[in-house]
Amino acid sequence: MRKFYDDFIQQKPKEMSKTLEDIAFKYINPTTQQPTKVPASHFEKELGQEIERTISQTVSRQFLTIMYNQLSSLMKEDKELFYKALICIDNNLNPKDLRISEQIALNHTCDYIAKKAITEKKEFRFFNQDISNEYRRAISDPDIQAEAMEISNFLENQETRDLNSIKQQDEMMKNSSNYNQEIEEDEDLDMDYDSY
Repeated sequence: MRKFYDDFIQQKPKEMSKTLEDIAFKYINPTTQQPTKVPASHFEKELGQEIERTISQTVSRQFLTIMYNQLSSLMKEDKELFYKALICIDNNLNPKDLRISEQIALNHTCDYIAKKAITEKKEFRFFNQDISNEYRRAISDPDIQAEAMEISNFLENQETRDLNSIKQQDEMMKNSSNYNQEIEEDEDLDMDYDSY
């Protein structure tokens, strides 16, 4: 059976953008009980984005996934050493150079973390509670989310302007080079004509 998607992928970007605007409009925001208004121009801009930028974002996410998997694996392998390593990083300590007092503090802190994890169970967070609270606030605060998107969009637009400027300069250099070449060819023709 033919699906909406089958027709959608055959549309041109401008038509796709209008379709996406309509699809978004159908979503009723549970908080405001209003349709979601996203202009087609936003989708058109996103669909027209150069693939290098999208690849860059994908690569960044892949690196994050790799790091996450490695850290997760290290934590499962030996929680105590994992926490000790994080404490060293957080306090700018090199494990090779630990003094006896630092080793004692490290062991004490690790024991404290283990007890805290047992006591708090699912509520336990390795990071300071302020950090966890800030993460929760950032994920649910629309002002923080909007500000981050404004900055991201500004940087993206600036990057687009810079790329367009570079392309224009390249085009001007190319045209200038072609123009100089034409002048040289005209001068050569004039010289050839003068010799007759």
